[in-house]
Formats: sequence, structure tokens, C-alpha cells
Amino acid sequence: MVSIVKVLVVFVCSVLCTSPMVHTATQFNSKKKVIVRPTECAETPNDLAEILALLNLLAVSQYNLMPRVFHFDDYDECLRDDPSVPGVYCMVKAIVQPNESSRVWNVIADYSSNWKQHLNHAHLDRGLCLQTCLQKLATLERNNVTREELEALVVPKFKIDFPYIIKNGTFRDVDEYRRNYSDIFARCINYELQQDHGLRAYTEIEYCDNNTESYPIDDLDIAFLVVLALLLLIVFSSSWYDHRCKQGPGLSHYQTELPSKASMVCVSFSIIRNWYRLTSRGEDSLSHSIRYVHAIRFVIFMMINMGHNILYAQPRTARVIEQKYSDVDSMIVANGTHIVTTFFVISALMLVLSLVSKLEQTGRKLGFVEIIMISIARYVRLTPVYAFIMFLEATWLVRYLDGPLWRKGFETGRTYCRRNWWANLLYINNYYATDEPCMQHTWYLAADFHMFVYGLIVCAVVFRYPRLKNYILSFLLLLWSMLAAIIVYVNEYEAVTVLPPEPLRFFFWYWDMYRDTYLPTHMNLVNYTAAIMGSFYVLHLQKTNFKTPKMFSLLWLLAVLAVPGSFVAGYFVYSNLFETPSAWMALVFPLGRILYTALLFFHTVGFIFRASKPVLRLLNIHFFGILGRLTYCAYLCHFFITRAAAYGTRRSINLGVFEMNTASWSTLVMSYVLGWILCLMLESPFISLQKILFESLHRKRRTDTSGSHNRYGNGETPANFLGVAAADVKARNNADAGKDLAVQEKM
Repeated sequence: MVSIVKVLVVFVCSVLCTSPMVHTATQFNSKKKVIVRPTECAETPNDLAEILALLNLLAVSQYNLMPRVFHFDDYDECLRDDPSVPGVYCMVKAIVQPNESSRVWNVIADYSSNWKQHLNHAHLDRGLCLQTCLQKLATLERNNVTREELEALVVPKFKIDFPYIIKNGTFRDVDEYRRNYSDIFARCINYELQQDHGLRAYTEIEYCDNNTESYPIDDLDIAFLVVLALLLLIVFSSSWYDHRCKQGPGLSHYQTELPSKASMVCVSFSIIRNWYRLTSRGEDSLSHSIRYVHAIRFVIFMMINMGHNILYAQPRTARVIEQKYSDVDSMIVANGTHIVTTFFVISALMLVLSLVSKLEQTGRKLGFVEIIMISIARYVRLTPVYAFIMFLEATWLVRYLDGPLWRKGFETGRTYCRRNWWANLLYINNYYATDEPCMQHTWYLAADFHMFVYGLIVCAVVFRYPRLKNYILSFLLLLWSMLAAIIVYVNEYEAVTVLPPEPLRFFFWYWDMYRDTYLPTHMNLVNYTAAIMGSFYVLHLQKTNFKTPKMFSLLWLLAVLAVPGSFVAGYFVYSNLFETPSAWMALVFPLGRILYTALLFFHTVGFIFRASKPVLRLLNIHFFGILGRLTYCAYLCHFFITRAAAYGTRRSINLGVFEMNTASWSTLVMSYVLGWILCLMLESPFISLQKILFESLHRKRRTDTSGSHNRYGNGETPANFLGVAAADVKARNNADAGKDLAVQEKM
């Protein structure tokens, strides 16, 4: 066998001696091209190590035959170094024209066929400076390249069977740029491709920047400034009024409710009062048993933020990102996208625990009116901060920075938020216009809102028919599992939601598997229904005074490692090309989600029943409680901060551990700082106003009915039932203090 390999390697070496190897630097600000021409072949290898080394050299040399996927002229040199000189910088897509007789094309086709781990090397990204391109063409004409030869470099559009450009209508003025400069850039790109690789490509301008125009300020931009000014004025006035109402020394005034509802409305936006609302803690048994949730919420968000930083980082070369898809440790990130479903599990747990606690205290039933009121209260609680960030995304964020990729990252958000804002406010953006997303990460909010309402309905049915609880929940779990399996099978999808490098170019907007298996609520109901079942099981363990066995603590600690281990299992899917449709993959998809939820509830049992007291003491640190409450606002903010760090850059990176940790921690800190400001100025005030509003509505409703028929006894209101955050924990009775929705889970 070794001798056969030797013969092959000798033959390959003879081929390589006659073929130039081209290596091109691909940083944004680099123009250097290094051509390496081997002048002497290596001697015939004598051992297996040398053979393997030469085979690796063969693979590298084959790879270098292909044109570089990314190349960007210096953006600042083109537009910023001398603003007095008009400049134009364009992002151009180049699609290599198939040519079966070309050795390079065959290498491209073969290499790109591994779609799970490789980019499409027939799809090239070019960032070109118009002035540089014109100078190059002028030089060619002086070197006796005829105009007819240059015009022949423009390739007409041919059939392209994959997404290669962001949809028309996204970027401003692009049609004018295409009319003026398309042929110029086509000649520059194709001359280089033809000279270096013997290939030609169809080219199309995606968008352009220039240094003579800026985004015009329109009515919507002015409206945002007006809203921001009004918000600041209200916060200042409320804080001043709260200070004027203070009668004694110290800060205890800000921790107690004022005597009248009108006064409480006036101080709802008080900064100091909202700080105490943020830092207060419920001391009832429910709040105490689930304090660890805040720390878990922080840890999960930290991992989501890191994942987004890795996904949106700009790789130095195509090979950098492709190698990551071949590394086992990288699969923790690539297949760990469903870690966001941990928030669904937390939401289901908090919903069930709080509802059962409330119903046991009040002896009432969860009816249709309560479900509607609770759903409205949740909408009011989540939407103000959400709408404010969306307003910012649709107006001023696009002016924050610039760069060759900036418009791709932010003008898309500006356009789509102006076009589809209503879908976000209706929480249907995980179904509607998923290829034109406004604040793409808020698909989670839509799915979570749907599942919250679903959870209320399921709990209402279970509470009405408690003896059928297991049958009802088992039927629902089977129903959603079958639906998920059918969707995976019919659409020929994989056992997990595969997120390959090529669709990542467009943030998976045009990737059917992402839109059909990751975003929709019905695909996540498998997790949520399993979480509801797990929550009722936790209640059962509480009623039976469950005590963790001695070995449970060890197994519980070991199970922590099983979470990233379950993500690594996705490497098996990424590293193999399976035939589809496949029955086993269709079944593995929902079963994998159920297994992940079961694993999380194994951890939950350990937390609630104190399997490891040192770990619980760590997680119950009050600082984590504050971070956990800030996580909703931080989650809303982190996405544009991450994109700003990635798309405002002038350099590409190697996706190294230090680089990714630096980016992740910096964006995490900035997200929490901005989230803290939004929490004090928007989220907490609206929670307070919501509580006052629902208490007033309940008081009016109670006045219209006899006191003997009061359904809410003990001063209960729909707002309390939902668990709306209190203005002051100390001022509320024990029944209200901990139901602060802990179930009000935003995440």
C-alpha cells in the first residue's frame, strides 16, 4: 500500500513542478500578491511521514489553485485618507462561470461539494475601489490591451442556482451605481481571474459607498430624537418629583410606596427608585428556591453572546472558517445554537411553579379572562424597550461607523426595520419576512411569547382535568415531536439544524433549514412541552419531600459536562454527508431536543433540592440576581453591539481564542451597561405603570361585582397573578413578593 502511495506522490510532485502556486493575502487593507513558483521538486519520499507530509502539501497546493474567496481593497485609502478627492468603494459579487475543461474549476466544484464544512468557492466577495480599478484598466490600455479585449471580459448573467447577493431594494442608490460602474468592475475582476486562474465570472454590485454623500436625515430620524428627548425629560422630572416627596434623611423613602396612585405614577421613572426595584430580592419560599435562575440566565446569555461574536467575526481567509467547521471543539459553537432553548425551559419552569403557587394560595381557577389579561400584561412588559431599540435600529445606528462591510451589517437592519416593524410588534417575526429580518435575534421573543400563551392554555386545561395531566402532556409531546419529525423528513433536512459556512454569508436569511427548523414556534414546542412536563415532575418531588441521594451530587456535577458533550455530538452530522430524506434523522431531531430538555431538568432538580450547596451559594450571590434581571435589556442590545464590532472593522481575524474572548467580553460588558440604563429608564418604569394599571382595572371590576363573588381574594389582581415586578418588595405581602415573576421571565 505504501509503495502505491509513493508512486502517486512522485507523480503529483512532477505535476506540481510545472504548476505555479498562488497565495494571496486577504486582509482588508492588503494589496500584496505573492506568487510562489517551485523551482525544484522534493526528492522522492522514503518513509510514511514524508508521504503524509507531501499529501498534505498536495491538498494545500490544490486549495491555492482556487481564487481567494474574500479580497478587499483598502477602504480608508479609497474614501477617508483624502476626503477632498471624490471616491467610490463598492462591494461586488463574482460568480465563477462553470468550465468543465478547466482544472481549477474542477477543483472548485469538488471542494465546494462539501457544503456542510466548506464555503462555495465559486462565489467570490470583492471590495473594490473605483479609482484603483480605473488606474488598473488605464495601465492595461497603455500595455496594448485593446478595448475589445477588455469589453470581452464582461460576462453576461447565466443561471445561478444558489443565493449570491442580498435582495434588491435593500441598499439605497444601488441601481445607479450598477448602471455606472458594473462593466468597469467586471473587467477588473475578470482580468485578474483570467490571468491567475484561467477563469471568468459574472459580476454584480451589491452596494457602494462614497465620500461625497451621507444618509439624509428624514422625519423618522427626527422623531427618534424627539422621543429620546421626551424620555430624558420624563426621567429627570420623575426623579426630581420623587426627591421633592422625600421627607426624612436616608434613602428609605425610595424603597416604600407613596400614599396615592397618582404619586406612584409620577415617580415611576425615578432613577433611584428604579435602582432599588432592580436590586430588591423576594424572600418567600418560591423566590428563594429559584434564585439560581438569575445566574443561569446570565451564563446562558454570555454563551449566546460569545456564539454571536464568533458567527459574525470576519475570517482572515476562507480556510480559517472552514478549518473551524472541521474542529471538534468548534462544534460546541456550531451545534450549540439551540442553547437559546434553555430560556424556553426556564420560562416554562417559572410559569408552572408560579401558577401553581398562586392557584393554591387563592383557590381560584385559570380561565379565559385571566389568560387574556396575563398575555396583555406580558406584552406591555416586554414591548417598550423592544420598540425603543428597534426605533434606534431603523434610524441612527447606520451612521455610527463605516467600513467595507458596514452597510451589509446595518443598512439591512435600517431598511428591514422600516419595512417590517409591525411584524416585530405583533411578535410574528419568526414566521413573517424571515429573509428580511428586523433585529434578527428577536425571533426568540416572538417564539417565547407564543409559547408563554401556549403554556397558559396548557396549564389551564391541566388544572381543569388534573387526573388526565400525564395523558394530556404526553399527547402534546408526541404531537409536536411527530410534527417536527415530519417536517424534517419531508423537507430532507438533517438530524440537527445545520448552519454551514456558506449560508452564514447572509446570516442564514436564505437558508431553508434555519427558517424551517430553528425559527418557528412549532419546532420549539417539543422543548417547551417537555419542560412543562418536567416542571410538574419537580412539583411532584417537592410534595413527596424528595431528598437527593449521596451519589446524585456526583452525577449532577458530571452532568454539567454533558451539555457541551451533547453539542459535540453534532460533529457526526457535520462531518458526514448523509442521504436524505432519512427516517432516523427525522426521529433524532425531536428526540435530541427532548434529551437536552431532560438533561436541563436533571440539573434543575439538583438546584432546587440543593445537590451541591457550594455551587448554590455561588449562584445565589446577589450580584447574579441583578445581572439576571438586566439580561432582557442586555439581550436586546448585544446584537447591534456585536455587529458593530464585526462590521466596523478594517481587518480580518483568525478566530483565535484570545481574539474571540476579547470581542465577547467587551461586547458583553457594553451590552450590560447599556441594558442597565434602559432598565432604569424604560423597563422598570413600565413594569411599575403596568402594576398600577392592572390594580386599577381590578379595583373597578371588583366595584362592579359583589364582594362575596370577588374571584381574586386577598387583594389579588391579574397583574399580581402574572407576577409583575413590584415597586417595593418590602411593601408587598408575602404572597406577592416572590411572584414577581420570577415568572415574569423575559428570557
